[in-house]
Amino acid sequence: SRRKTMRRNRCNIWRKLLVIVAIIAAVVAQNGSPEQLFRDTMNAWQSSGGTRWTPWTTLAQTLWKRFQETPADDPQINRLEMVGALEESIIAIERLVFQQGQGANAPRDVALSQLYMTYAQTLMNLSPHECFQLALDPHTLLIGAAEAKTEPSTHVCVENAENSLRNAATLDATNTKAEELLQQLLGGESGESVVHKRKPKEFVAELFDSFASSFDEKLVQHLQYKVPELVGGLAQQLLVQDDDKTEYHAILDAGCGTGLAGRHLRPLLKKDDGVMIGVDASQKMLDKAAVCTLDSGCGLETTATATKESSPPLYEALLQLDLEDMTIDNTLGTLSQPTTTFFDLIVAADVFVYFGSLEVILAKFASLSSPSAVLIFTTELATDAEAPLGWRLLGSGRFAHTKQHVLEVAQKAGYELRQYQEIIPRMEKGEPVQGQIFGLQLLPKQHEPTKREEL
Repeated sequence: SRRKTMRRNRCNIWRKLLVIVAIIAAVVAQNGSPEQLFRDTMNAWQSSGGTRWTPWTTLAQTLWKRFQETPADDPQINRLEMVGALEESIIAIERLVFQQGQGANAPRDVALSQLYMTYAQTLMNLSPHECFQLALDPHTLLIGAAEAKTEPSTHVCVENAENSLRNAATLDATNTKAEELLQQLLGGESGESVVHKRKPKEFVAELFDSFASSFDEKLVQHLQYKVPELVGGLAQQLLVQDDDKTEYHAILDAGCGTGLAGRHLRPLLKKDDGVMIGVDASQKMLDKAAVCTLDSGCGLETTATATKESSPPLYEALLQLDLEDMTIDNTLGTLSQPTTTFFDLIVAADVFVYFGSLEVILAKFASLSSPSAVLIFTTELATDAEAPLGWRLLGSGRFAHTKQHVLEVAQKAGYELRQYQEIIPRMEKGEPVQGQIFGLQLLPKQHEPTKREEL
C-alpha cells in the first residue's frame, strides 16, 4: 500500500506540474506580442492540417480584449500592432481561399467573419492619430489609405469598418453582432440592403497584387479557366449577327486583370483607330497586362517571331480604377486623341463574383455605352431557391447570381437579352463550377447624351 501511495503522490505531482505549465503557457500567450500571437495561431492551424478554425476565433477574441484594455495613448503598447495582426490573419485565410479555390466551409467562414468583425471594431475605435498612422503603413488593408495620408482623421477607418462588417455579416448569417454594429455605424439604417450591398473586395487589390506573377498559370493551367475565350467567342458571335456592324470601335475590358480576355477581344477591334481600354483595381495585374500581346504574355510564352512591331500591346490604356467610379472622362477621356465618346462593347469577365446586387454596376456600364452597345459578362450561377435576394455569397467568398436577378436589373438599366448560356467557367477542387454568360444590348431609346457628347 505504501508503494501505491508513493505512485499516487507522484501522479499528483505530475498533474500539478502539467497544470502549472498550462497556466504559464496561457499567460505567455496572453502577454505575447500581437505578431507572436498571429504566428502561434498560424502554427496551431497548420499543425491541424488547416482543418481547425477555432484558433483564429480565439485570436480575434484575444486581440479585441487586449485592444479594449489598452488606452490609445499608452506609451508602451501600440494598439496598431493588434490591428496589423488582424490584417495578417485575414490575408492568410483569404489567400488560401483564392489560391486553392476552396469550396463551402462553414467553420472557416465563421472564423473569418469573427476576424472581419473584430478588425472593424478596432477601426471604429482608433483615434484620428492612430488612423493616420495606420494609413501611412504601406502594407495596410485600408481602402483609400493614400488619400488619408494628409492629415489625422478617422474617416477612412470608419469607411473600412463598414466594409469589414458587411464581409462579416455575409460570411456568417448567424453573426448578428456584425449586423448590429453595421446598423449602428450607418445611423440605424437596417434591412437586407445594408448587409448585402457590393461585397467590399477592393482591399483585395493588395491580395491580387501578390498573386499577379502566377495568376495566369493558376487560372489557365490549374483551374482550366475558360471565361476569356467564352467572352471573346460571344463578342464575335454578336458581331456576325449584326447586319450593320463588322467590328467594334471602342472596347472596355472592365476588371481586365492580367489581360486574359484582351487577347480574344483585340482581333474584333477596328484596325485603324479602334481603342481598347482595360480597367482594374490591382496595379500589378495591370503591369502584367501592359506587356500582354497577341503572341505573348497572358498565359502564353513569348514566341521566337514575336516582336514589338508584330505584337503591339493589346490595350491603348490601362487604368487603375474602381469600376463604379468610371466615367467617360477618366476612361476614354484619358486618351491623347480619342476617336469616340462612348464604348460600343463592354466586357466583364468573371468580375461580378465580387458584387452582390448588379443594379448599380449595370447602370454604370449603360452610362458609358453608345446606343445599341453590347455588354458581355459572366456570373456564377445560383437558383432562385438558393438565392431569394437574387444573389448569394458562396463559401469561396464569391457571389453567385440568379438569371432572373440579372435580367431584371439589366432591363432596368436599359438592356435587352441577346444571348444566354449556362457555362463551366473553371474547375474548383476537381469539380466543375456552374456559371452563366450573358450577351446584352443597350436599347437606343435608353441612351441619354451627356454634355460632353452634345458639345
